[in-house]
Amino acid sequence: MPFDFGFVVRNLPVFLDGLFVTIQLSALAFVLSLLWGLVVVGLRRSDSAPVRNLAAGYIQAVRNTPVLVQMYFIFFGSGMAGYPLSGFVAGLLALTLQNGGYVAEIYRAGIDSVSRRQTEAGLALGMLRRQAFFIVTLPQALRRVVAPISNQGVTIIKDTALVSTISVAEMTQAGRLLADRTAAVYEVFFTLALLYLLVVSIFSGTMRLIERRVRVLA
Repeated sequence: MPFDFGFVVRNLPVFLDGLFVTIQLSALAFVLSLLWGLVVVGLRRSDSAPVRNLAAGYIQAVRNTPVLVQMYFIFFGSGMAGYPLSGFVAGLLALTLQNGGYVAEIYRAGIDSVSRRQTEAGLALGMLRRQAFFIVTLPQALRRVVAPISNQGVTIIKDTALVSTISVAEMTQAGRLLADRTAAVYEVFFTLALLYLLVVSIFSGTMRLIERRVRVLA
């Protein structure tokens, strides 16, 4: 049976509605993961051993359990606790908590790659250790981690498809419902693949431009 382009055109508004939700969820999860990763890496580098161990345990827990399981745990667990969360919020929390753990490790690798002499130079100029970290070390570390953070962003975009399992009307959920109603499975999932490819390509291209920009500024 030939590919029905007319079907795709007729149902384009359905795909675009799902695309909007996917972009919204991806953008929020990416930004929150970057911020949460900073918090986690700060705890990971704390002077307090219990705090460091707690942060390390958190990173291991979120990195070694599937994000889908974490979504179910938050979505159904919040209902059992008497504070039910919407599928969108539960999915956003799960994506942020897991990817924040990965981002924290990316930050840590970037920070460790900066020579300690840089910090010592800042201290010699009269900076406090915290000032030396935020003014000298962290900016250099962030320039070095743009590429791995970009890869993590791509993972976030693709993992948004999993929130369809908790009834969030993003692209995959919209496509599944459309396929169930029309049986045009090939057309639906071919279109979804193209839309994901488009979103990931735009994001990756933007991050490459940022990476080139920070290299020029370095």
